[in-house]
Amino acid sequence: MDGVLRLVEARGPSSAAAQRNIQVKLKERQTPRYGIVTAKDRINTLIDVFLVEMEASDKADRTKDKYSYCVKKYIKPALGSVRISEVTSGVVDHFIRTLVSDVGSSTARSCGAVLSWMFKVALRHDAVTVNPVVGVSIPKNSTAKPKALNMEQYRDLRAKLIAWEQAPTLGRPRTQELHEIADFLVGTGLRPGELLALHWKEIDLESEPPTASINATIIRTTRGGVRIQDHPKSRHGVRRLTLPAFLVVELRKRRQHQETASSPNPTNLVFPSSTGTICDANNVGKVWRKAADSIGYNWVTFRTLRKSNATVVARTMGAEAAAYQLGHSKIAMTQEHYIEEYKEALDTRAVLDGFVTLPDGDAVTPPSPDKAEAPEEEDDC
Repeated sequence: MDGVLRLVEARGPSSAAAQRNIQVKLKERQTPRYGIVTAKDRINTLIDVFLVEMEASDKADRTKDKYSYCVKKYIKPALGSVRISEVTSGVVDHFIRTLVSDVGSSTARSCGAVLSWMFKVALRHDAVTVNPVVGVSIPKNSTAKPKALNMEQYRDLRAKLIAWEQAPTLGRPRTQELHEIADFLVGTGLRPGELLALHWKEIDLESEPPTASINATIIRTTRGGVRIQDHPKSRHGVRRLTLPAFLVVELRKRRQHQETASSPNPTNLVFPSSTGTICDANNVGKVWRKAADSIGYNWVTFRTLRKSNATVVARTMGAEAAAYQLGHSKIAMTQEHYIEEYKEALDTRAVLDGFVTLPDGDAVTPPSPDKAEAPEEEDDC
C-alpha cells in the first residue's frame, strides 16, 4: 500500500528448509495495512471489532440483542480462542452442525448470519482473503403447515374466552379485554406488538371505510426495556388497514369507556396496561396461553389468529391482498407460513363443462332433494 519494497528473510538447518520457511513466510506475510485485525489475531479480537460495528449499524434493537446473545452464548465459547486464519469452511460447518443437533436450526442460522457478518469485517481489514461462511449449508427451519381457525371455530373460541374472563377467581380478577385483543388480531391480522403500540390518533372511525394506520410496534430490549419502536418489524409493515364493522363498534365502546373511566392513559394508547403504561406483548401472551389451555384451544396462539385473517383474505381476495394485510414483503412467505392449505373441492363445473357438449338425453341433472332414494334395508344376516 505504501509502495516500499521490502526484503524478506528466513533461515533453516539446510538450504531446502530455508526455502520452505521463506515460502511459508511469504504466504503468511501481509503488506502493511490500516486494518485493526490481522490473520494471526484470535476470533475474540474480531468479535470486539464486530460488536462495535454492529452497535453503530441501523439494525433493529431486537436484532442487535439476538446477535449479541449468539456471540456470547455460542460463538465466543466455541471459536473465541481460534486464530482468524485457522477458521476454514470446514471449521464453520462443524460448528453449525453441532449447533443444529444441540439447540436447533433457528439458532444455528442466527449464528451463521453473525459469523458471515464477522468475516465480512475481517475481509475489509485484509485479515482473510475469502469469507469461510460462504458455501456452508445452513439447514432451514422445519415448519409445519399453517393451521387457521375458521369462522365457526373462532365464534366458539370467543364465547368460551368471554366465559373464562367472567368466571369468578380467587385473588386478582382476570382481564376482561382478552377477547377484544383477539377480535382485533383476527379482524386485522396485526402482530401483537403492532396492536399494543396503536394510538387513538392512528384510528379513523369516521372515514369511509374506517381505517387504522400501522407505523410502530412494541419491543423489549436489554437496553431500554419495553418501549414503542417508531417503525414496525420491516418497512412493509407500514400500512393502512380497513376495519370491519364489528371492530368499529367495539372500538367506539372502548373509547367511550376510556373517556369515562378513572384509569390513567397518558399516552392515549388503544390497549394500555392497567396502570396506563405500555403493555408488554410477552405478558399478554402468557395470559393468552393460560386462557387458551383452559378453554380447550391450546393449539391457538396470537399467530394463529393472524393466520386465520390471512387465510380468509387470501381465499376471497388473493394471496397478494393477504401479504399486504400482514405487512409482508414477499407473497411466497405469506403463502408458505400463514395461509392454510385449501382442502375442500372447488366447484369448477362451470368452466370445465365446455370441453365436451353432451346430447340432451345424456345431460346430467342433479338429484332432487324431494326424490332422494330410500336407503336399502339391511339383511338380518
